[in-house]
Formats: sequence, C-alpha cells, structure tokens
Amino acid sequence: MTEPTPPHPEFVGSWRKGDAPACAAKYPDSLTFAAGTYRGARGAQQGAVWWDAGIYRIEHLRLLLSVATDELMTYEFQLDGDVLAVVDPDGCRFSYHRDPPTGGTRAQPSTGGNDV
Repeated sequence: MTEPTPPHPEFVGSWRKGDAPACAAKYPDSLTFAAGTYRGARGAQQGAVWWDAGIYRIEHLRLLLSVATDELMTYEFQLDGDVLAVVDPDGCRFSYHRDPPTGGTRAQPSTGGNDV
C-alpha cells in the first residue's frame, strides 16, 4: 500500500482564481493553503462554494480535498511555479495564481543605524 505524501509546501500561501469558465463558479475566488489544511473565500458575487475549508493531501499525484459536504474529492492538478491548474471530476478546467507574499517583502532603505 502506498502511503500518502505529506502536504506539499509549494501549496502553502494564498491563491486567486485565474482562468475559470462558468463550470468553475462553485469554486472559491481565493484559497489559502496551510500545511495540510485549506480555506476558501467566496467572491462578492458568489453564493456557497464547494471548497469552503478542510484538509488536503496529495495521493498518487492527485489532489484530495475535503469539500463542503466533508467528503474527500479527487482532482487532477498541475503546479507550475505560481500557477495551480485543476481539473475537477466533471472535466472542468480552471486555475489559481499565487498571491505575492505580504509583510516584509518590500526592500526598505537602510539608514545604517537602528530604526526606531
């Protein structure tokens, strides 16, 4: 029996939906992945979302997520740098783009001393 792989650190962070046909309307406009858990946030024009919050893991090169009904669903995915492309069980193809990191990402000019 193959053991599931641990959560991928490449997933950790915030993501925004990019390319998304009408069939992807049930998926959240933004996602935040932590180590082993995720949270989806709906957009202003969205109702309930299928990926609300729960666990995720990678098994046999597939993404398993607990969905709004708490069942584990399997998705094909490809992670290419800052683009997460997903294919759902119905064949709907959509993608998320990683948000740039926040907090401390801008270079601050050095004054050569202690900033207070």
